Amino acid sequence: MKSVWIIALLALVQVQAVKRHDFKTCNQSGFCTRQRANAQLVDLLSNGAEAPTPYTLVSSSINSEPTKGTLSASVSSSSGVLFALSVGVLDGGALRVQMREENPIGNLYQVANVVLENVELKSKPFKLVQSSSEYTAIAFNSTDIEHTLAIHHRPFRMDLSSRNTPIWTFNEHGYLHYEHQRLKDSPTPSDGSEPAQSNDETLSEDEKLKKQLLEEIKKDMWDESFAGKMDSKPKGPTSIGFDMNFPGFKHTYGLPQHASSYSLKPTRGSEAQYSEPYRLYNFDVFEYELDNPMALYGSVPFLMAHRKDYSVGVLWMNAAEMWVDVERKAGRGSSPALQMQDYVPFSTLSQTSATSTTTHWMAESGSIDVLILLGPTPAAVSDQLTRFSGRPALPQLFAIGYHQCRWNYLDEQDVADVDANFDQFDIPYDVLWLDIEHTDGKRYFTWDKVKFPNPADMQNDLAVKGRKMVTIIDPHLKQDDGYPVSKKAKDLGLLVKNSGGSDFDGWCWPGSSYWIDYLNPEGRKFWAEQFKYKNYQGSTPSLYTWNDMNEPSVFNGPEITMPKDNLHHGGFEHREVHNIYGALQHRATAEGHLVRSDNTDRPFVLSRAFFIGTQRYGAIWTGDNTATWDHLAVSVPMLLTIGGSGITFCGADVGGFFGNPDADLLVRWYQMAAFQPFFRAHAHIDTKRREPWLFGEPFTSTIREAIRRRYRILPYLYTLFWESNQNGAPVMRSIMHEFPEDENTFEIEDAFMLGSALLIHPVVAKDVTSVSVYLPPSAVWYNYNTFARISNTASQVQVETPLDVIPIFLKGGSILPRRDRVRRAAGLGVHDPYTLVIALDKAGSAKGKLYVDDGKSYRHETHGESLVADLEFRGGVLSSTSRAWFEKRRAGGKVVTDQVTVLGKLGNRVERLVILGMKVSGVKSVVVKRAGETAGKRLEFSEEEVVLEGADEGSAKQTVVIVKDPKVLIGEEWSIVLS
Repeated sequence: MKSVWIIALLALVQVQAVKRHDFKTCNQSGFCTRQRANAQLVDLLSNGAEAPTPYTLVSSSINSEPTKGTLSASVSSSSGVLFALSVGVLDGGALRVQMREENPIGNLYQVANVVLENVELKSKPFKLVQSSSEYTAIAFNSTDIEHTLAIHHRPFRMDLSSRNTPIWTFNEHGYLHYEHQRLKDSPTPSDGSEPAQSNDETLSEDEKLKKQLLEEIKKDMWDESFAGKMDSKPKGPTSIGFDMNFPGFKHTYGLPQHASSYSLKPTRGSEAQYSEPYRLYNFDVFEYELDNPMALYGSVPFLMAHRKDYSVGVLWMNAAEMWVDVERKAGRGSSPALQMQDYVPFSTLSQTSATSTTTHWMAESGSIDVLILLGPTPAAVSDQLTRFSGRPALPQLFAIGYHQCRWNYLDEQDVADVDANFDQFDIPYDVLWLDIEHTDGKRYFTWDKVKFPNPADMQNDLAVKGRKMVTIIDPHLKQDDGYPVSKKAKDLGLLVKNSGGSDFDGWCWPGSSYWIDYLNPEGRKFWAEQFKYKNYQGSTPSLYTWNDMNEPSVFNGPEITMPKDNLHHGGFEHREVHNIYGALQHRATAEGHLVRSDNTDRPFVLSRAFFIGTQRYGAIWTGDNTATWDHLAVSVPMLLTIGGSGITFCGADVGGFFGNPDADLLVRWYQMAAFQPFFRAHAHIDTKRREPWLFGEPFTSTIREAIRRRYRILPYLYTLFWESNQNGAPVMRSIMHEFPEDENTFEIEDAFMLGSALLIHPVVAKDVTSVSVYLPPSAVWYNYNTFARISNTASQVQVETPLDVIPIFLKGGSILPRRDRVRRAAGLGVHDPYTLVIALDKAGSAKGKLYVDDGKSYRHETHGESLVADLEFRGGVLSSTSRAWFEKRRAGGKVVTDQVTVLGKLGNRVERLVILGMKVSGVKSVVVKRAGETAGKRLEFSEEEVVLEGADEGSAKQTVVIVKDPKVLIGEEWSIVLS
């Protein structure tokens, strides 16, 4: 009977999956319709002149505290409602703008309390440079750049400049529309634009449009229905809309998650490529559409605008449903440059010929709480974004290896067979995953006693090989009083409630289900305690967790999710917190891993839903993709967008979740995904088995090499994750991020950088025998597969791409650490020696870092047990220094393991140097000197000539110099001199 129920449930979900009409469009959403209509009405009434707005800053209310870096005031609407405005200059490169009702009827959820939790907010002083009844301006320094914020009182708007050049404006177009809280019998406030009653036949087209828009502004204010499901809206209309504009910026990025381009396509205006705004509302979307702004599994209301000389970001801390319109507007002025004094207080568009971008943000609830991240580069914006929303967690080493998953491995024998085949075919992997069928009737934290009778032994059999296991733990709990997790959560009152205050009952994989209320601290604590070994019977220290379906997915709910009028801890409606729900489950699960290990081992938790700050808790993936070439291609811009929005540990499932890839597609997917931050193969229960060896030769060998290529560069990749943990830098990043002044890179989304050293151009179409690759000419480039330098004359390079080749390029000026001895799991190679690949730039120099810790625990934080080797090649000398890192650790005031002990644990030798870009016969001798030595020791070396790729015949050749066994340790001070 259970199997019949599951088959019926699967059929229901699959039918729903292909129905686009299961999900709203903007004109089916009451608040999106109202906010968009308001913007259109403002445009109609302004007719190109200064935008009308019913909001005025009350000059007499201004309270400026320059030494504290804060300014506050009241903003009045035409209906007499007062809003509290607060502006704060924050140390770390941000400006915070808050606006909320001064006298609300009830409290609304404050997302910033979670997003900024444990973040030390330090204010920076500013100077009050102008104050009058019409205009207030403050000046402050951030990132060594002078900024000015101009606040216009009537009409209310704000303009921010950097070095006297505008970079951000608020309410420039007058789209601010804040629906204040009110009782249902309260009169709807008027903005004075109500039309006189008239016969439609006598109205002009503009008058008819105005009448229509005024009707749309009142749509579904007190309740609305979609697909037969009613939203009662007991608090009435509480939506917020406003415009943020980026003068002189054509390109914007961010707003994940969408299966769309990297540079955001316009959704409004003459250049619109989509008719719908970008929607941010976490959904379970089977077989999602491509090139579409519809919402997917995660939401980060972050956007970055970039031009050749500047980057600026914005983050709206709001967890309600959101829609964002993007519009590019051509300037009407004659000057390409734009100075602050040229337009204040007029429209920026009238003063510049440069294209600007207008964004219109619309949320159903919450308040305005925006961080403006002041850049001035993409790297600086990433640093600022994660400084405030949380640094990405440093994963364990195994987590950045290869993961093998499907729905579902059948039983313990199937697990053992898959594991053995990886060894037989000499393919490394680190983690084997089990989907929902491993449980006892979809009761999470349990095992199917027939299929998996000895789960601890099964995990230990993997662990002796250095491998781990992951099991799925979804948020829905089967309604069963015989299921302790469900029964206890209900008895303790920890469940999400329906609008009537009873425990919410919805359908998911187990049938009728409950959902833990993760907004409740006690709910998160209860969930975390389930991961204790005594509670999760059969779990071991090598078992980790996958949180799926946590948008949350509710099969019989509106838009396959939870009703918006459900109630959470504190009396907050689900509409206020929807997008943060999955992230709070992710957090509670990570806390559970810490509880079970007594805070000694770093968690590994994969989540499908995500929100601002998810990077603190673990990894995410792009959801249920499909085995098509188009899905392979779109995974690149999707991951660039997610990684650039702070969530740097992300990936797309290899091979596609739905459907059956052919051998060519699977090979190309492995080749690309081997350079993703998170590297997992996954497949639907109805697909054919597709483990790496099943397609036979030559495909098995090609896939094997793709995975082994990943394992060779794990030292480099782990260092990138550490750098991301320090400064938020995306592990997988756009070429624009690395070359922000090269305008040719601004829309590149078919290639990417892995860190700053490697450029990868995946093959994402069938039967492609060559690809054209753009290599920014400001750098020197080497073919990573051959070590040949690319001709200086070439910026667009044509590369042959037989099935066993993926174009990979190494940037000159980089030092890439590798381990060329590939073990069957990442942890088995931690004592293996390193190879350093040194790619020289135009000046004959290169730099790099290598970070090392135990790859598992927090001893790098608690005891200073880590190494950072600063590597530099300059003037023919390769040097390694680590002293500064040890000194920094000692200065932290914590208990620090002594340097000798750390070296004994973590210091491994270098077995080979590979130096690219040397002149032919230019090296006569190689000598190594360690710290304190006066005389060096000669080393053996060899040279291999290579011809520049893309150069004319007869062009100068170059040499790859290979130094074998230089007899030095990472973590020690030494130099190697090439004479």
